[in-house]
Amino acid sequence: MKLLRYRERINTECSLVQKPILNIKAIKIDANKRSLKQALGCKHLKSCDYFKRGKESLYFIEISDFHQQFLNLKASHGDNEASKMIKNEIRLKLSETLLLYYQLIQQINIKQANTELKNKALLTHCRDTPRDGVVFAKLERELTRHYCPTHLASIKVIPYPRLETLFK
Repeated sequence: MKLLRYRERINTECSLVQKPILNIKAIKIDANKRSLKQALGCKHLKSCDYFKRGKESLYFIEISDFHQQFLNLKASHGDNEASKMIKNEIRLKLSETLLLYYQLIQQINIKQANTELKNKALLTHCRDTPRDGVVFAKLERELTRHYCPTHLASIKVIPYPRLETLFK
């Protein structure tokens, strides 16, 4: 399997930003066409949007307008239920992205013991307001308790502009 076939510039898909396509290339996991998930025969799984290799880490990147999702869900389900639904969706995406990763390791014959990369998750949101910072810090703590250190080395929730600076 040739992973570079699925490499593309990261598209934030954030309608709020002037420059939705970033100058960072990563492996596209989740897409209707031409995605790693489809190539692995796992298109039914939920997943993060991209894999990106750093110096010592493999990042699972999910980009979403969590604020808009919350507002949409809040209208029909209320605050608490909307928050739970978003957290559950993120948990499902992280869990099934890990499944995809292990499937990929098997397909390209990488022995996991020989990979020294730390798996990390980056949840990237489209807005960057002080209130969002408080909400996302709580989400980050909850997800970290659930996944770290057993499944992921770390989970960070960051605004989309920090994504570019992280990989420069």
